[in-house]
Amino acid sequence: MEHKPLLMGYWNNDRNGRYDRPQDEGEAANLDLIEIPEEYNVIVVSTPYMDKEGHPIFEAHNKSNGVFRDQVENLTSKGRQVLFNLDGQYVNRLYRLNYSENQLAVIIRSILDGNGFNGICIDLDREMMDETDNRVVIPEALKLLKDWYKERDEDFSICISSYFFDLGEENKSFPYLVALEGHCDLVCANLYDQYITGAGNVSHSIRFNEGRDWRNLNSEGVDEGEDLISEGVDEGRDWISEDDDEQKEDFLYGMMDSLTNRVPHDKLVLGLPANQNAVHKGYVKDPSAVLNAMERLKQSGRPIRGLSAYSINWDAGHDKDGQPYSHEFIKRYKGIITPV
Repeated sequence: MEHKPLLMGYWNNDRNGRYDRPQDEGEAANLDLIEIPEEYNVIVVSTPYMDKEGHPIFEAHNKSNGVFRDQVENLTSKGRQVLFNLDGQYVNRLYRLNYSENQLAVIIRSILDGNGFNGICIDLDREMMDETDNRVVIPEALKLLKDWYKERDEDFSICISSYFFDLGEENKSFPYLVALEGHCDLVCANLYDQYITGAGNVSHSIRFNEGRDWRNLNSEGVDEGEDLISEGVDEGRDWISEDDDEQKEDFLYGMMDSLTNRVPHDKLVLGLPANQNAVHKGYVKDPSAVLNAMERLKQSGRPIRGLSAYSINWDAGHDKDGQPYSHEFIKRYKGIITPV
């Protein structure tokens, strides 16, 4: 994947366009790939389906797969990346079928080739990461895919997506990052609990102190993870909560600065809700908090690669009163993709 600033977005392929959300919380838009604003230069196509044997497949919900593939090729011909999203529930079904890394790679490759995708985004959910064998099978399958496409002289990108506090050393995502070192192109650290995960109302915090450590807490202040050593943060600071709007800039800077000790900064992407209703946690009310944090990272010599929206459909959707969001996310952050 070319190392240029990016705006990534999840595009939901859903038959009913509602994405399992209550109507009184607003609604995501049902739009075609070719309707996605051009500023989204990486598009992650979500919501596969299962065939009768329990294998993940992809079926475009409102058109033939041939027409869908034409749309994918239209976007890729313009230099945009279109990745296939495979989340943990589908990987776990394959795990329970006791598939080898080669079998898993073959299944994924058939989806990629059949639809023109030029990469894959694996969502590391917590249930999937708890399966020890997945730490071997999934990275090996992805490396096989990388080698296959390299032999065909074709680009193939690997993106790992995980909730941000799972990316620390000794936390659940870390074995996957180690196993895929040198093969992974992007790592998306998500600052939200997706509604569909049922993750609840857990709030996390970071701490700036003399030890310069970063750790995550639950809403009761109980440490849920190992320290993640960070350098260059201010000393003598108190805990800053994820949902503290007044100090959101410091939270974002501290979190991403810490993660650059585990993930190369030019592969690191910050995942945000597209708007207030897209997910239940992590929305940033003041966009300057995001932009200022990114600038501070740049000034420190560790600029992150870009931002990711959950989701493109919500960015084009409307709130519970029918007021359109009118691509709020893109309008706020499209300036980051212009190289300085």
